[in-house]
Amino acid sequence: MKTIKRFLLFTFLDFLGYIFLTMPHFLRFGFAKKVASLLCFLDKRHKKKLLTNLEFAYNGTLPSEQIQEILYTNYLNLVYNTMSFFMLSVSNKEQILNFVEFQNPQIIQDLLQKGENFIFVTAHFGNWEYTTPAFTCYFNTPITAVARMTHRPLVDEYLLKVRSKFQVRIIDKHKATLPLVKTLKKGKIVGIVTDQNTSQKEGILVDFFGKKVCQTPIASYLSLKLGIKIIPVSTHYTPDYSKCIITCLEPIQYTNTQDFEGDIQALTQIQSDILEKIIRENPKEWLWFHKKFKNQYPQIYEENQ
Repeated sequence: MKTIKRFLLFTFLDFLGYIFLTMPHFLRFGFAKKVASLLCFLDKRHKKKLLTNLEFAYNGTLPSEQIQEILYTNYLNLVYNTMSFFMLSVSNKEQILNFVEFQNPQIIQDLLQKGENFIFVTAHFGNWEYTTPAFTCYFNTPITAVARMTHRPLVDEYLLKVRSKFQVRIIDKHKATLPLVKTLKKGKIVGIVTDQNTSQKEGILVDFFGKKVCQTPIASYLSLKLGIKIIPVSTHYTPDYSKCIITCLEPIQYTNTQDFEGDIQALTQIQSDILEKIIRENPKEWLWFHKKFKNQYPQIYEENQ
């Protein structure tokens, strides 16, 4: 029974992928906008979280017009990302490369030519799901990426099926440190999404929009432990959503002081500062729906339940 259920679900999702992939872009984009507008109207729970985050991060200084633009774009990105994820499951390498454009790819190419491996850190900007497969297709090099599992077997199996295409190896974020160390020691490349709130046990406190938040120090730990560079990467859509622009930033410059805990703190703060700078430059394309501030400031969400 489970095998039949799996077959029917995966077949249906792949069918959706083919539908969206073959659909003219203007129809696909138009459909996404209609659904995003509907969600803006109906989805009160996630809307409250987004508005709470914006109010708290910007201390109530954002004009209402910009808040509405951020709200709508967050829903539009979620809808278009979901559609394109189904497309990803049935796309080939050429179709992936036609959908993305890299800015500053020479930063990565120079490291690869020197035989250096590295950690690239990214965030929930634009179409973040395409960052890793686009990376492996464009640079023709495999990558190990960290992902959070849903603990729903069929959903996790489908996510792994799609995310593992194009030379991508996926490992669960829980107990990921040792596999990542082994991967980097073999000279391979690792990709980590570092912007979500994490537990007190797993994260360290950093400044973010003038507030204290928990952020994962895993990239800092690996970089300092193994002497490997960290490359920040962000993704955003073109205005008509016909392409994803993937921007590679220069490697983070940091001098190891041999104070391991202090260095982890400082290097993680640098990553938080880079994240905040990118968000402030383009706030509408960062995913504002998750409770970034919930560990230190739970009351801001309780007031909006």
